Amino acid sequence: MRNSTFPLLVLIALALLAAIFAAGCAGTMVTPVSGDIKKFGSPGEIREYIRNNTAVAAEAGGYNTDQSWAVTGGVRDMIPSGAPQTAGAAESPVAKGLAVPAAVPMGEVGSGDHSTTNVQVDGVDEPDFVKNDGKYIYVISGQELTIVDAYPAASAAIVSKTGIEDTPRDLFVSGNRLVLFESANEESGATYAGGSVAPSVAGKGIMYDYYRPRPVSPVTHAVFYDISDRARPKGLKDYTIDGDYIDARLIGSSLYLITREQIYAYAMDDLAVPAVREGMKTVISPDVYYFDNPEYQYAFTTVSSFDTESAGGKDARTYLVGSGNLLYVSEHAIYITCQNYHNVYSPPRPVPMAAAQDASGSGSAAVRTGVVSPILYEEFNKMSESDKQAFIRKLKDAEQESIAKKEIDQTTTAIHKIAIGNGAISYVARGDVAGSLKDQFAMDEYNGNLRVATTSNVYTARGSYEYNNVFVLDSGMKTIGTLTHIAEQEQIYATRFIGDRLYMVTFKRVDPFFVIDLADPSNPKILGKLKIPGFSDYLHPYDATHIIGLGKETATNDWGGVSTKGLKLALFDVADVNNPRQIDKLEIGDAGSDSAALTDHKAFLFDKEKNLLVIPARVVKNQATAAEKPGMSGMNIWYGAYVFGVTPETGFTLRGTVEHGADNSTYWYGSSQNEVKRSLYIDNVLYTLSSKKILANPLSDINTTVATINLPGAGDDVLYPPGMAVE
Repeated sequence: MRNSTFPLLVLIALALLAAIFAAGCAGTMVTPVSGDIKKFGSPGEIREYIRNNTAVAAEAGGYNTDQSWAVTGGVRDMIPSGAPQTAGAAESPVAKGLAVPAAVPMGEVGSGDHSTTNVQVDGVDEPDFVKNDGKYIYVISGQELTIVDAYPAASAAIVSKTGIEDTPRDLFVSGNRLVLFESANEESGATYAGGSVAPSVAGKGIMYDYYRPRPVSPVTHAVFYDISDRARPKGLKDYTIDGDYIDARLIGSSLYLITREQIYAYAMDDLAVPAVREGMKTVISPDVYYFDNPEYQYAFTTVSSFDTESAGGKDARTYLVGSGNLLYVSEHAIYITCQNYHNVYSPPRPVPMAAAQDASGSGSAAVRTGVVSPILYEEFNKMSESDKQAFIRKLKDAEQESIAKKEIDQTTTAIHKIAIGNGAISYVARGDVAGSLKDQFAMDEYNGNLRVATTSNVYTARGSYEYNNVFVLDSGMKTIGTLTHIAEQEQIYATRFIGDRLYMVTFKRVDPFFVIDLADPSNPKILGKLKIPGFSDYLHPYDATHIIGLGKETATNDWGGVSTKGLKLALFDVADVNNPRQIDKLEIGDAGSDSAALTDHKAFLFDKEKNLLVIPARVVKNQATAAEKPGMSGMNIWYGAYVFGVTPETGFTLRGTVEHGADNSTYWYGSSQNEVKRSLYIDNVLYTLSSKKILANPLSDINTTVATINLPGAGDDVLYPPGMAVE
């Protein structure tokens, strides 16, 4: 841990200053548009606000939460906001591991033709565990930062390995600067007898009673390196920011980091606001902002900014908000989401037979059991279309009844808009929408408006009612456009906003692919839809009239339900927005096949000019007989990457595969070190990365490996026995 100890007298003095907590922070705060944000003046105000509002939220929701906030004695307060901590020197990270006798010549030039991280917004870089600059590949491998001289591929080799002290998360590379993010837990004090002052890594005076527990808090390290000499990365700055690492973005040389620290009832006596520190010196003490709305639980969400060129801290703001924290970032704003759970209606329970029949028809399992909610997906799928529509009408009526009685039970999402620019951070406004968001692609900023896609799951007396929505919020986060009840009894699997269109996939049995018009922000409307088997988890634009989908194929099973099969690639033609078409599809592997790109868009590599599409894959070939299937005997598992060409005229064309490993086993791998997680290209060479190694294969001859770079720090495979595998 990066700990050092304050002199006791200094700490005592700081503890005495706690009573005069003052607001202070770096940068200039812009007055919020909404006017509903407020600023705390002291730590006591924060504690009292949280105690009161969580109790209000719990009472409104019918929850019996533990609100035992009584202080057992002793004093715990923050130092004055903005007061620097000068005791203790900043600790710089030290390069460890591979010794290189000579510096790597910086006159060598890499290829200008190289891939970059697949990001959602052009010009807004996203962090990842691997980056490349056309010459070098920078990768987190185990507990080491490894730099590979990758170009030309024939002489590829590791040039440096730098030990990482805590849990590595992501990195950025910008010119000769590299920023590494690490997660850690740091002790905020120790148990001292007689109420003496305990030392603190946060530099905050703490008074403890006898046998008080030692609090531990999550922190994030942002470690800046000078990589002018790739053989000897030089640590420049190591910033510690309170809270768990959530995400980050890099716009030009301005780096924005988002961290979150959950607040717990049992730790209220040791509550301290987040700060940005360098060693033991507090460099930024953010003010804490809040909103007058009760939440079941609270967290400090901190947005910090840094300059990559100078490796200096620029600004920070802390917001006391609820849980959640999906993140969408445009060039000018950060949007942070928080879930709000409004459980004012009791969970569904068994109902009389007559009510069940009235809700779902005489032939359903709901009638046989006397239970209507939540209705099983399989049971709903097996209904006739007329029975489905009748059931949905009953649910919609029940929803309206619940709204009229103010008994609606539905999750809503608060979206906080924070303006950014050249490192400055300023709160703008908050908006609220019904439902929950699947991922960052459920949000998009366009012409000053924010478009949002959500899934609502409403519990009523007649069943669980699920549907999807699209909302448009203006620059002040006021809702100006609404489209609700899309694809009832289904949920969103993938969304992609492109210009004034939204392409959306929902799923329950078949894959409805929707084209939604957003040209008039006040009047979103469905233009066309296509129903096909399977579903897409990720959508990627090919060009203005074609969309690539990656997901899973499905089929009807022996019981009338839906079973998941192998990976599915689909190419959609949306030139006729009223009649979208699937013009090609391709299936990879059997049930159990998977891809990192299904859940992480950074694993998806596409370049239209190179006619290149790379899908990392774990491919399962189940060669078992019917009698052997329960034990999964005879299963063949292949790890690697599939490389395709794709055009609207030819569809998907397999160019080759890159194998990282294979296994014939009765076990399913929960995680394998051979599984490919990323791919990239430099010039005309494809590089595929697993935890164990990097393979280099020419794009002109994919099946041939010209270089293998073994990576340090690969762990062990995690095996699941037969019957325990989970897709």
